Amino acid sequence: MRRRWVDWALGIVLGLVIGLGVLVYFVFVHSEGTIDAPKVNEGGTTTGQTTTTATAPSQAQSPGQGAPAQQKPPAKQRPVPVVEVIGGAPPTDAGPRQLTFRKGEKVRFEIETDEPFAFEIRGLNIKQSIEESSIISFKATKAGQFPVIASATMIGVADLRIKPPR
Repeated sequence: MRRRWVDWALGIVLGLVIGLGVLVYFVFVHSEGTIDAPKVNEGGTTTGQTTTTATAPSQAQSPGQGAPAQQKPPAKQRPVPVVEVIGGAPPTDAGPRQLTFRKGEKVRFEIETDEPFAFEIRGLNIKQSIEESSIISFKATKAGQFPVIASATMIGVADLRIKPPR
């Protein structure tokens, strides 16, 4: 009888320890990709500044020469992804667009809309209104997943995933 009691108590304690261990593992190892993922070693705030215009690189000239300097080949630029918004929501058959970038790089995507559109990027403190299709651009200052939400309807039109730097 006494042995059964010890086995029972040992089973409960072992179950609690394993359960808490699994919980702690998932919270600290697998929570990086969530919207509100905390960063222990990261301080600072996000300014939330965006721009809606693109600039072209200028032609550099060597000092003392009238001819343009030899330029490095342009870095491979990836195409600007397009987020389509119809009536304040993504197309019915598509759902929110998935966008992936790296921390420290410039985030650029275009919002194509059929009417004036206000949106916010939760977790990055970015709020903006656009009158027509525009390119949204800002520097990725923190890693995580951030929904792009239509302010009027609270419907997600895109999911922005910013991965840690390489």
